[in-house]
Amino acid sequence: MALCRAAQAEGTHTIVATPHVLRDQWINDNPRTRDELIAKLNNLLGGKPAVLPGCEFLFAADALELWRNEQKPRLSPLTTLNRSSYLLVEFPAASVHDQAEAVFHEFSLIGVKPVIAHPERNAVFASNSDRLARLVELGALVQLTCASLLGLFGKRAVTACNDFFRRGLVHCIASDAHSMERRPPQLVPAREWVKKAWGTEAESVLFDRNPAAVLANGPVQQL
Repeated sequence: MALCRAAQAEGTHTIVATPHVLRDQWINDNPRTRDELIAKLNNLLGGKPAVLPGCEFLFAADALELWRNEQKPRLSPLTTLNRSSYLLVEFPAASVHDQAEAVFHEFSLIGVKPVIAHPERNAVFASNSDRLARLVELGALVQLTCASLLGLFGKRAVTACNDFFRRGLVHCIASDAHSMERRPPQLVPAREWVKKAWGTEAESVLFDRNPAAVLANGPVQQL
């Protein structure tokens, strides 16, 4: 509740709940339970802000099998962003799976659009943006984290953010808020950072227009 209220105080009117699934101790593999929790939270919040369903999937080679199960109610832990065709996907901090390109290609053939979460914090993408560019060529979107822009994940993450933006690889920016103590919402200072560094058009596209397009299952704007 406190996290949602803090986001609302920053001007946020819609939040997508993206709990980790199938990652270490965060299994969270029952979508029905997650839906019930979201319904309860929305009731407590009175819709201010509104909380929508989603998940953050740690990439695995069986992603296609999990997706096919997602088409059958209650058989998969995967929930796309607001049940659109966009699926939030993360990679481990130090590696990119050698099957990533093959799976993303298969996703493109069936209309699934991966949204890669915080690639600026991944050592492979940060040191070689060509790897990220290839996944974008295959239909993926890139979502940066506010705290990375503000330098809270170190200089390498900031440098990677600027490199990705220069190459036209950035599509959305998200709070990736986890808790009030460890990682609170920081959209306001991040918006100011983007406005100053990348311009007002980028600020509007990355914080407003493209996130809204994703939730409406529409096309995003390229910068």
